[in-house]
Amino acid sequence: MDSSEYLAFVPLLIYGIALADLFGEWKRLFDKTQWFLPYILLTVVFTEVAVYNVFIYLKLVNQMADLNYINYLVTLLPPFLFMLLVNSFTPDKGDITKDYFLKNMPIFMGLLAAFIASHFLFNFEENPLTIVGRVASIVFIIITGLSRKIWMVYLASFFWLVLLLTRIDQIVI
Repeated sequence: MDSSEYLAFVPLLIYGIALADLFGEWKRLFDKTQWFLPYILLTVVFTEVAVYNVFIYLKLVNQMADLNYINYLVTLLPPFLFMLLVNSFTPDKGDITKDYFLKNMPIFMGLLAAFIASHFLFNFEENPLTIVGRVASIVFIIITGLSRKIWMVYLASFFWLVLLLTRIDQIVI
């Protein structure tokens, strides 16, 4: 194992912890008393986002060998923000999903916006349209969280699906 693979362990572990937390919440999808469509949609969206970020993280692994400590801490920021996002998104046992979702929407949407913004710290050689889309997404997500408008969650989920379909065969490591 070279140094870059060694350094990649902690960020990938953090994503793994967040994914385990998300997967643990999939049980709510089987309890009809806990069904709340925006929560179900975002559970699916956040799960895919985590898997995608683990996948694209491989692009950063080769750059890790030459990092200093401060830059290494910067690479921990996106997975840490994602873990915080998941922790604020997932209700505790006994919580009513809809009530918890609406109460915490500004928190987890704000963390989602910060998570998306944290990707500006890295050079993924993206085209300008992707960068504009990221900025627009950040603004839209912040407005969604602050307004607590459910229709905006549906719209965000739709945009996520469109983006997923456009990038699904374009990403190669």
